[in-house]
Amino acid sequence: MTQTKAGGRRWPLLLALLPLILGLALYGQLWRGWAAQFETTLAAWFPGQPVSVSGFPYRLEAELTGVQLAHAGVAGLRASVDRVRVNRGPWRPELTVLQSEGVELAAMLPGLAPLVTAPAGTASLKLESGRLARLSIVLPGATGRIGLSSDGPAFAADNLELHAREIEPGATGAATDPSLPQRGQLVIGSEGLRIGNGAAISLAGDAKLRGAVRPGDWLRWAADGGSVDLVISGRDATGELFALDGTLVPVGSGLRLAGTLRTVCPLAVQAALAGTAAPTEQRLRAAVQLTIETALPAGGAVALRGLPADLATRPRRAQLPACPRLR
Repeated sequence: MTQTKAGGRRWPLLLALLPLILGLALYGQLWRGWAAQFETTLAAWFPGQPVSVSGFPYRLEAELTGVQLAHAGVAGLRASVDRVRVNRGPWRPELTVLQSEGVELAAMLPGLAPLVTAPAGTASLKLESGRLARLSIVLPGATGRIGLSSDGPAFAADNLELHAREIEPGATGAATDPSLPQRGQLVIGSEGLRIGNGAAISLAGDAKLRGAVRPGDWLRWAADGGSVDLVISGRDATGELFALDGTLVPVGSGLRLAGTLRTVCPLAVQAALAGTAAPTEQRLRAAVQLTIETALPAGGAVALRGLPADLATRPRRAQLPACPRLR
């Protein structure tokens, strides 16, 4: 009689747990399907790499070693990573997060060949309808080469951030804008940036790519009037040192930069561009606006015009630290 009562009590308990058991079994099947899809995606992203996805039940995760990626062509990209952990949420296939060790990134463009290395880095990748909605890369302790020429100056930074996105034509700007539509954007931010033997500064850059076609096809993009709107500013703990507003356009096998440069340290900026020693200079009370023009690779030729004849007698901020050495 006692055994019958005990057995009777177990059935209601099992019946109560049955929906949970069935739900877990169904979720397990769904997770295995998501994992298989993620493995297929990673196999396409990292060809030749063995891929095995784990992380049940909360995430999809894979770890890869010795990753080498390259996109050849007139505009080339290369990435090398010693070890990378790739993960995404089961319900967010559009967003992928990467945590890497031993990172090296390089770009090979007409007139430019920047190189960045870092002991570790994180990145998030968001894709929408086959387009790059956002790629964000954070590289603490980054070092590398500016890449304005084959022997461009080296740099080191406490932290370097790169944010890129592709933009649908018509998503920005007015319909009456006479310039070509914006196709993409690259935002660069750096703290504690030192170029060569220069002082540490903070750098912010914003590059907007315009063109009749997507920027992936460099030759066609350049032939159809592609250009880049470029805004770069640098500051130290005291305030803004310089701000560049210019345009990059393809010319032959390189690029041409033309624009204006506002600065309170014109002699320091001039010396940095020329690669010479900067004289001691106090910051101006009112910034001067100069014009800048150069071809990349520059070969050391940078035209900086507009230095005022009365520069030596202009009011200075003597109570502030002198202009820093920028290179």
